[in-house]
Amino acid sequence: MVAWNVIFRMELMNADLLAFTKDLRLNTKSVYKQDAKLAAAIDKLCCSQAKLFNASGLKSLPDRKIQFIEVQELLKGTLAKESTTKASHDILKETNDVRKSLIKRVEDVLTDINKSAESGQKPKFVIRNQKLWSNCIYDLDRVTLKSFNEAKKTKLCYSNSEDKTRFNTIVFVLTKVHELLSKNLTVTRRELFYQNVVRLRNQANLDVAVRDVCCLLETPPWSLGIVATAKGLVAGPLTLHHRDGSVLDCMSAGGVLIPQDIVGIREFKSTAKYILVVEKDAIFQKLLDEGALVRLGPVIIITGKGYPDVCTRQLLCRLCSELRLQALALVDGDPHGYEIFLTYKYGSLAQSHLSSSLACTSLLLLGARYSDVMTLSSNEARLPLTELDKRKLRNLMKRPYLETPVGLRIREELSVMLSSGTKAEIEALAPTAAALCDAYLPAKIIQNDFLG
Repeated sequence: MVAWNVIFRMELMNADLLAFTKDLRLNTKSVYKQDAKLAAAIDKLCCSQAKLFNASGLKSLPDRKIQFIEVQELLKGTLAKESTTKASHDILKETNDVRKSLIKRVEDVLTDINKSAESGQKPKFVIRNQKLWSNCIYDLDRVTLKSFNEAKKTKLCYSNSEDKTRFNTIVFVLTKVHELLSKNLTVTRRELFYQNVVRLRNQANLDVAVRDVCCLLETPPWSLGIVATAKGLVAGPLTLHHRDGSVLDCMSAGGVLIPQDIVGIREFKSTAKYILVVEKDAIFQKLLDEGALVRLGPVIIITGKGYPDVCTRQLLCRLCSELRLQALALVDGDPHGYEIFLTYKYGSLAQSHLSSSLACTSLLLLGARYSDVMTLSSNEARLPLTELDKRKLRNLMKRPYLETPVGLRIREELSVMLSSGTKAEIEALAPTAAALCDAYLPAKIIQNDFLG
């Protein structure tokens, strides 16, 4: 009964959305003259985010995060000129010191393994168990790992046949990391996998080993010379200025591939007023084909092509932080879409050790909200939840970060979806690209009723 009352209340709240959808014109003239209400709403969105940053700033961040960012930049030699007072030779010296420190830590780990073997003891690793939500804490609106002493741990012993493969893979990654740091090189995870396919067997085994090594060394993978293979796309009035002097212009038809080395981007320049994060590549391309960069602009549009990769999340995090832009998410109105939104916003369990660089805590959900599904989609376009969908919803609702006031609103939305047993894709709300670009999205932005 409570669930249906919530649905009814949301339908009433969504009445304005229907009105805006009817009022907005679906013609090509909007390419040249943006709707006045939409332009005002975008300006308000931009101003609100700027005020939020000015009110809080970086002073609200803990010292450890500021230091973490500085170490990454030093390692790549990309400290901005305006933020450093050190001479160039001092920066280079500090960069080399960081690299030498990491090399020493890798050598210490490998030396301990050799000493254990020589003394007749079974070599072992003791690492935090990153399969448990109980090993995470909710810090600064994101998922982060507990300290090593407080967390539940996993022992990987070389004598255990089940652990031996994982143990060997960790050693393989450590030796490669030592080589990369010593030669100041980088390699993608995919390239690393193909260097020893027989031992690794599949990409997932390598990814787990890289994560384990990062936890052992308390360092992000890009600081070790291991970068992710990018799959996401970005489009809009944005230029990426890399430390090697190259510049990437994102105003390209179809968007441009997000770079693998996000840390290597020295500076962002953009005239955009907000960011639109799109779940699916198909929707991303439809928006670009329909002229969304002008109709909904000035805007930066990003897609991770489904579940987002590290590079996409890392880029979004930096754009929101450094350009001080509000990000809005457009995902399917189903459990998978909400999981993608939560991953962008709070971070993931598997990458909880990197959340300070990956979680975009200011991200808001524009749609598809459950109220949109019930109000705008036809009965034929709605789909029943599968048992797998229901299980995913229940698991999402158990996540600890949904215990906060903001999280409780998200959990309520998930609960209503589970109670109704209904889901829908974005295409069910706006069946054509024109309807999506000229009606649904403008109406949602004007309505300014975002979740998160």
